[in-house]
Amino acid sequence: MSKTVVMIHGMWGGGWYWQPMKAFFQAHGYRVLTPDLRYHGEDADSAPMDLLGNLSLTDYVDDLQVVIESLPEKPIVIGHSMGGLIAQKLAERNLVAALVLACPAPPADVFAPNLSAIRSFLPLVMRRNFWRRPHKPSFASVVYSSFQMIPPEHRHDYYHRLVPESGRVLMEIAFPFLDKGNTTTVRASQVKCPTLVLAASQDRLVPAHVVEQVANKYPQADYHCFAGHTHWLIAETGWEDSGQFIVDWLAGLSAPEAERSVRANSA
Repeated sequence: MSKTVVMIHGMWGGGWYWQPMKAFFQAHGYRVLTPDLRYHGEDADSAPMDLLGNLSLTDYVDDLQVVIESLPEKPIVIGHSMGGLIAQKLAERNLVAALVLACPAPPADVFAPNLSAIRSFLPLVMRRNFWRRPHKPSFASVVYSSFQMIPPEHRHDYYHRLVPESGRVLMEIAFPFLDKGNTTTVRASQVKCPTLVLAASQDRLVPAHVVEQVANKYPQADYHCFAGHTHWLIAETGWEDSGQFIVDWLAGLSAPEAERSVRANSA
């Protein structure tokens, strides 16, 4: 199994929120990359707003394909939220050795309406021409949807590190039926790598029942739901739960076939 890991952040985020998880994986012998999506890192302050507003999810996928093809081996790809959808698109392109999806945004064929997500996104999509404009949710909205288990004294620090996101990407994910390019469609038959899908029981943005539908899309996928965790499963208080689970799952992939069979039969 590959010892290179690429961790892909979600909407409004950046590679910064992977740092504890990155150190954890490095301590287990992995080489870890946490790239910033375009205009989400040091280039965020200089981002042309008209250009940012019209970026497609495909632009992010293409950028990360360049990163992955520069590596000496196919990496393990761990994607969170929107990053989980990007990760599925990369796996569809046969660029991934093993796929881990943490609270992933669903692809187009997973019907996923839910009231808590509507509450979070409604103020953003009610703006005029939202699909052409960058957006960033309010502090209260992020606390409701994602920061429940971020210590209150750190929430403002986390919020101020979030950056504007593409309105077009929001449209592609939230309203795939309006996207003539079928950007968020993923052909399950092309995703052939080992796959782990992780949900959180208290996730208000991508609830566990939606994440389970994503897992059901891939016949080879293993699925696990973490009780008491929220959408920021991989970075909130107790992130070690998911970190250790992923490391153990990857170790199982590297185990001899006979040992994997014994584990499967005893599960």
